Amino acid sequence: MKLSYYLILRLKSIMKHFPEINEIKLLEKNSQKNGSGIIYEQLLGIWKFKYVWGKDSDEIKNISSSILQILSARLELKCKNKEDQINYEIKNSISFGLLKITFIGSAELKGLRPLLVFYFKELKISISNFPIFNKELKKPEENKMPFFSLLGISTKDDWLCARGRGGGLAIWVKS
Repeated sequence: MKLSYYLILRLKSIMKHFPEINEIKLLEKNSQKNGSGIIYEQLLGIWKFKYVWGKDSDEIKNISSSILQILSARLELKCKNKEDQINYEIKNSISFGLLKITFIGSAELKGLRPLLVFYFKELKISISNFPIFNKELKKPEENKMPFFSLLGISTKDDWLCARGRGGGLAIWVKS
């Protein structure tokens, strides 16, 4: 019983730095109306996956979140061109031991909210940084491009919250 209580307290101390679902819904409502205020420079860097919520759920998807944390899911956004404050190089990766799967492509900020629209050009699989598989990917049609609707960011606590094209919510932590 004491161990469960300790785990709950520990979980609460970890989560207190992140917005709860009601706060995220308020961030989303505000971003739809006024924009999130997120700018290009704030997104640059490596973001480690933290939590995910389902499309119509107020509960964190614990199993999915845990699996993605164990696999060290990461989102990396790099500047493509110093004069360009819209486009990024995007990498999305997971790792399991020495095995790493990475999707590499392009992303663009669009609109006031803004949306981070992206597509992947390449899939790479490597073992200990040694490439074992490489495949070029086709760019989807413009109206089928994946995106994240950027809801909120905290430079103090280093988190980013977004809703994906499929409706799920996610929080990443900057590393």
